Amino acid sequence: MRKQLRFTGVGGQGVLLAGEILARSYVRAGKYGVQVGTYTSQVRGGPTKVDIILDDEPILYPYAVDGEIDFMLSVADKSYQLFKDGVKEGGIIVYEPNLVYPSDDDKARWKMFPIEVITIAKEQVGNVITQSVVALAIATRMNNLDKEMVYETMIQTVPPKAVEINKKAFELGYQEAEEVLAKYSS
Repeated sequence: MRKQLRFTGVGGQGVLLAGEILARSYVRAGKYGVQVGTYTSQVRGGPTKVDIILDDEPILYPYAVDGEIDFMLSVADKSYQLFKDGVKEGGIIVYEPNLVYPSDDDKARWKMFPIEVITIAKEQVGNVITQSVVALAIATRMNNLDKEMVYETMIQTVPPKAVEINKKAFELGYQEAEEVLAKYSS
């Protein structure tokens, strides 16, 4: 089953890393995954996005198609505003409510879930740099992806000295997504 996902933020927030881990997890499982990152010339602080395609069948065109993105997670308003229209009608958008400001029209157009990605990384994990792994875990749960497959790939991708803190970040992000889904489905 084909899934098209998008992570957006600003340069330095780790959205490209999260996309790389997600695509790599599919490839490691014998499936197909690609990720294509885009960033402005500013790099640090400039709008960034990474589009990820996951599929059980070969991927012949490696770019996500605007208007067909199933899921987007955004942690920066300028990137959210720039890239949100790629999400299909009724698609899922997870956003950092302290930094992203969807309009009422946005909330009517998409399934919107506010999750404090950066606050979780900074206050619960204890290191804001782990926000990309928190986001990765949220995307894993919100898209019903294989948790162990993504988790194991994350462990093999992050630097060895950062494995333990990223394990914590992944578990907290996954748990938060579980709670949000339970809250909005009841």
